[in-house]
Amino acid sequence: MKQLTYDVLIIGGGFAGSTAAWHLANKGLKILLIDSKPWNRIGDKPCGDAVSKEHFDNLGMPYPEGEQLEQKIDGIKLYSPDMSTEWTVKGEGFEINAPAYTQRILREARDRGVEVMDLTTAMKPILEDGFVKGAVIFDRRKEEQIEVRAKMVIEATGYSRSFRSKLPQEIPVSEDMDERDADIAYREVAYTREDIDEPGYLKIFINQTTSPGGYWWYFPKGKDKVNIGLGIQGGMGYPSIYTFYEKYWKEYGADVDRNRMIVKGGALVPTRRPLDTLVWNGIIVIGDSGYTANPVHGGGKGSAMISGFCAARATLNSFEKGDFSAQSLWETNLCYNERYGAKQASLELFRRFLQKLSDDDINYGMRKKVIREEDLLEASMTGDLQLSVADKAMRVIAGLGRPSLLYKLKNVAEYMKEIKALYRAYPAGPDQLPKWKGQVKQLILEFDKVISK
Repeated sequence: MKQLTYDVLIIGGGFAGSTAAWHLANKGLKILLIDSKPWNRIGDKPCGDAVSKEHFDNLGMPYPEGEQLEQKIDGIKLYSPDMSTEWTVKGEGFEINAPAYTQRILREARDRGVEVMDLTTAMKPILEDGFVKGAVIFDRRKEEQIEVRAKMVIEATGYSRSFRSKLPQEIPVSEDMDERDADIAYREVAYTREDIDEPGYLKIFINQTTSPGGYWWYFPKGKDKVNIGLGIQGGMGYPSIYTFYEKYWKEYGADVDRNRMIVKGGALVPTRRPLDTLVWNGIIVIGDSGYTANPVHGGGKGSAMISGFCAARATLNSFEKGDFSAQSLWETNLCYNERYGAKQASLELFRRFLQKLSDDDINYGMRKKVIREEDLLEASMTGDLQLSVADKAMRVIAGLGRPSLLYKLKNVAEYMKEIKALYRAYPAGPDQLPKWKGQVKQLILEFDKVISK
């Protein structure tokens, strides 16, 4: 078998893997990035394709431009199940052509020394003395297996988790996931029959009947093109996602001309806190494979970029020390949890609560502004839930009509603060991880009991 040697092997060239490669490029390291797709499809994943502007600013990443940028975003409009209440949450962002932007980032990384192989899969890990030391890969163009030795591996295989799932179960980054902590999503991109009103605003529709445990979205990609789709909670025994789409799409996209469809497809999206640890000896896991998507709305591109940035920073520090142990790579966890993971864990609890609400509860809460638009914006940005009405519940509860909902909301807000604080106190090293994991598990069990009463 042919053998190659690199400093870093990156498996997966989507938003997470390409970001890591971009930040590692031209740093004196020999890097190979592989992706199972052909070059012109790298970065192509069914999702809403919206990314907040702040992620690019915070990580020093270039803005999408030209064909990569399909629509500038001014904010989001959120609709109640009965469509009688509309909330507007301001916030700048981009609706992007994901493959075009990803391929641009990879080209820039390649121009600065990163080798890229498309149509190549990682068949199995190379393990020695408790360390990941590379992978046996398969080049489909040449139909040959290659043994790639690397000082460390960055695993960015997306929801398939196709590489880390082959690791022994005793390695913490092999952690599996409950199906109920994921959304099944489907979307179509098509032209509209008429120009879209307010193309700068993304529309989200919450409805437990048409999208149980999830929501519908209508994201303009210009004046006459839209990304429309829905997500539903996995592991609940619901009918096929396509059944929901075919039955209800006209309620949310009556202007869509499906005869002029550009692309369609489905995907699974993690909607939970990140992996308990993103690293172990010789390996860092990032992006959807590390469960880094936002638990409430399922958006994962911005957080994938954060995980790729943190992985690159920890990788460079590990090469400076010549140490690729879990302890040396631990900075990835500290960086990611500080920048996003603590908020993500908090939002997982909020997601668990929302999925238990009825449409009547949601209609009531939005109509009475139990949570205001600005509260929702703060929760999405920081993971802290401020309750505009429930904070005053003791004085006005008799007049609001749903005291049990308000009491639960107050409890949700408190548990969100507790788990965020627990993630802010993330262990300083691998030896403290088991105790911390036990604390997280206990807190979530207590929370689930509270919201189930």
